[in-house]
Formats: sequence, C-alpha cells, structure tokens
Amino acid sequence: MPLVLRFTLVAAALSLLSYALGVVKLEYSLALAVLSITPLVVFIIKGRLRFPSLRIPVSTSHNGLGSVSFRILEVEVKARRDSVASGIAKVVSDRASRGDIRYVLLSVMEGDLRRSLIILTSRDAGRLSVEAEVLKSLLSSLVEDIRVYDVNIPELAPLASWALEARVHSKGLILVSESTLSSRHPFKGGSNDGSTRIYLGEVLDKPYPKPFALEGRDLEGHIGVFGSTGSGKSTTLSVLAERAWYQARIPVLLLDWTGEHSSLLKARGLSFKEYNPATGEAAINPLDLSKDIDYLVSVMVKALSLSPPQAYMLLRALEQGKPRNLRELEAVVEILSEESKWDREVKRALLRKIGMLTRGSYDAFKETRGVALEGICVIRLDYVRNVLARKSYALFTLAGLFMERASGVEGPKVMIVLDEAHNVFSGEEVAFIEQLFSESRKYGLILAIATQSPSSIPNSVLLNTNTKIVHALRSARDKNVIAETMSLTRDYIDILDKLGPGEAIVQSPSNPEPLLVQIQLVNEPGDELHQPLVQGKPVNPNPGIPDIKSS
Repeated sequence: MPLVLRFTLVAAALSLLSYALGVVKLEYSLALAVLSITPLVVFIIKGRLRFPSLRIPVSTSHNGLGSVSFRILEVEVKARRDSVASGIAKVVSDRASRGDIRYVLLSVMEGDLRRSLIILTSRDAGRLSVEAEVLKSLLSSLVEDIRVYDVNIPELAPLASWALEARVHSKGLILVSESTLSSRHPFKGGSNDGSTRIYLGEVLDKPYPKPFALEGRDLEGHIGVFGSTGSGKSTTLSVLAERAWYQARIPVLLLDWTGEHSSLLKARGLSFKEYNPATGEAAINPLDLSKDIDYLVSVMVKALSLSPPQAYMLLRALEQGKPRNLRELEAVVEILSEESKWDREVKRALLRKIGMLTRGSYDAFKETRGVALEGICVIRLDYVRNVLARKSYALFTLAGLFMERASGVEGPKVMIVLDEAHNVFSGEEVAFIEQLFSESRKYGLILAIATQSPSSIPNSVLLNTNTKIVHALRSARDKNVIAETMSLTRDYIDILDKLGPGEAIVQSPSNPEPLLVQIQLVNEPGDELHQPLVQGKPVNPNPGIPDIKSS
C-alpha cells in the first residue's frame, strides 16, 4: 500500500478517535480530518496514485518498449459432456478480432495429464482486466462442467511480452485440440463417464454456438428425422448413419429407398458394403420369418396392403398348404376352394399382389441370405423396381431382424436406417409397426427413420421416436402434428417453415427442451482444429522469442 495512503488513513482515524474520547471539539476534529486527506487528493489529481484491482491483480512485465500487462486463465473440464474446443476457438477468435488485446493459447501435456491456459496481454491494464472478466464469463457459459479461473505464473511474462510484439500475419487455424482439455476424445466411442455420443452440429439459439451431440441414452430409443424436400433431412439421416459407426461403433443397416444415401456416403469417401436385393444379395424369404402363422400374416398384411378377406384367405393357404416360399404360396392359393363369386374375386386380388413379388423381383424373396452386420451395410431398395415389392422387402427385413432377436439370438446393438418411411409405414394396418417400435429397443435394435410427411405415418411411430430432428416443414398439417408431438412453443412453431437447409429443431431424452441446431457435415466439432498446419502455409511467427525459464 502506498505511504501516502497509509498516512491518510492513520491521520483520519486519530482525528475521529480524539473526538470520540472528548479530547478535542468536533470542529477541530473535522479540520484535522480534512487536513489529513489533503495529500491524498493532491496525489490523485496529479495521477501519481493508482489503486490496484480489488479482484485479481494484473501481472506486469517490462521490456525495452515499456510495460506489458497480462492475465492468465486456466481452462478445466471436470466431466465430458460436449466438445468445447471449437466453442473456445470461436469465442477467442471473436474477442481477438477487436484488436486491442492479444491472446496466447497454451497447453502443457505429460502422459494423460494436461493444463490448458489462455494468456491475455496488452499495454492497457484497465482494458485487460475488463476483457479477462468478459472472457471468463463467456467461456463458463459454454458447458456446465467447464471451469475458468485466474492463475499466477510469473515465468510466462517473457511469453506475454513476446506475444504483444510478435508479427501476426497468417489467418491459420487456432490450435485448440480436444486432447488439451480431456484425456479421451468424446466422439470416438468412449468418454470419461462410459457413455456413447454422436456429434450432430452446433446449437444456434445460444449467445455463442455450442457443440451438440446425441448422448448414450438418446441412442437407446428410436430417432425420427422430419423435413420437407430440400430441407436437409436425407443428409442428416446419412450423417447419423455415418457417425453411428465411425464415432459410436454401432453397426448400421441402411435401407436406401432411392439410392441417395449410397451416393452421399461415396461422396464423403466412406467405406461401406452395398447389397443389390434384385440380384439375390441380402434376399429374404418372408415365409422363413416366423413359425407363428398369425405373426406372419400380420407382416404380410402390412407389406401387401391386404384387405381383411384377403388376409383370411392368406391364413387359410398358410394353414392348409404349409408353403415354403412365395411361389408355393401362390400355387396353394390357386387351388383353394371357391364357395362364391366373392371368394373368386378375393382370390384373384390376393394372387395379383403375391404375383408382384414372384415375377420381376422374385430373386429378392427367393431364399434368405443373411447380411453381416459389420460397419455400414447399404441395401439398395431402388434396384427393386416395383414399389409394392420394395415396400414389402423393407418390411420383411425389419420383421426378420426383430424376430431373430426376439427368438433369443443375441447380437450387438444395431442401427437400422430407413428414409422415406411414409412409403413403408403408411396404411391402416399398424399392429406389426406398433410392436416393432415398442419392443425392438429391448433387443438392441435402434430405428432411425426419415420422412417428409410426419402426418402420413402412424401416431405410434411418432410417439416412439424419443429423439426428434425436425427440419423445415411446409405443410400446415405436418407442422401441427410435430408441434403437438413435441409440445413446441409458439416461437418454434412460427419458424418451422422458415428453417434454412441443415437447420433443425432437436429434442431428445438428454435435451427435453427443444434446441435449434445447425447440422454439421464435418465428422467432428473442429476436425480442422486437430491439424498441425494451417491451410495454405505454416505460420512463421517472428523469431527471437525469449527463453522461458522454468521455476
């Protein structure tokens, strides 16, 4: 404390004490107090006295060009929830763009131990103190488990002085890495809390963009992606399929209705196994699905859109003829007795629908050939030209996987991805679909579906998709269905038809309150932050950095 300040305080205290003891009168005591603070006033007016910060004192170093003030903030992440590296990079870049403060990002690593520091340096100590508090507040709001606090490391003074004088000339990348904040990467199939995460993108309705990921419990239920044509729904579904395997190591079976997903995965240079059911690859004989005739009838009723009379005749054929494949079933139906003209019409209609599977697309249903569920497997439904046969194949495949697991066959968790789900699930018969969505989770089957018309699929499907990713919807009916299912507020309802490509409202068990998210195509938040070089040419900082001596 400066000597003049000490003298002022002592003199003022003595004058008040003298009055309290009755030694001097009030007017003499006040005169003495005024006289005692006169030197303090003079020093303040001349600018010779500056008060230190009442919070954290700004460190100061001296070089040949004058004094340099700096603050050191340490960043600590207690538990992994989201990737924060890209968030830190955005906040620091934004603050640094103002130009009056310079930043140094520093990580010290040894084995699995790390310390991550941010050094702020300037010649204006007052401005530096304000900026440090603002930065601490912004960084602390990124995620719940981040701590940002001041540390005092005088040995970094030479680095702070050099940073203030260094010639900065490149627009290279900020080298903040996830590995500087945590011992394990959160999107590589493991994390400190043992859960699995799939990175989706960045939350937009926050002060600063925050990385957003689906947590492990979000992947325990089914996922629904909704959006009109051109909203980015198919791209989002493709991204989910990719990251389920590459980040969470969950095998993926992708039923590609149009062939679009195969093209998207190829464009991203990803490795996957492709099957063409029209040539017998991944073929499935529906009569192999189950020994339970009632279950088999319920699946075929949904697949072939059978009426109740047609379903009854199918049941008769299965019970009487015991057919082993679709062509044998066709032959059994042909010889069923006809007791009336009505029976003849029902039989002809049933034969017509079975014939759609036994003619041009029969190789897809001839005999069951399994698919090795490893990595990403894409079944090209678009190669099956007949739409009814394509729908039937998709439903038979879902039913086959479900019944295999339900019968006690154990296997790894699998994500089944289906685009244009309204083509498969729409219709009045919903018993099989309700069972599939309500019970498949306990067998390790995750259904990730996408549709441009959520109002066209059964309500039970919507209710059983615990995670919903909603892109722009143009239809008032679709908007109302989604708004009711997700309990959206008026603000979100109003922007449903105004979302840009890739923007989505996301709701999940780990984030029950809807969030506005920009789906990112990069595999991880800040892939570019892991690169050791800048784009273009390496940074060539001003040489001659002073030696930094360790304590």
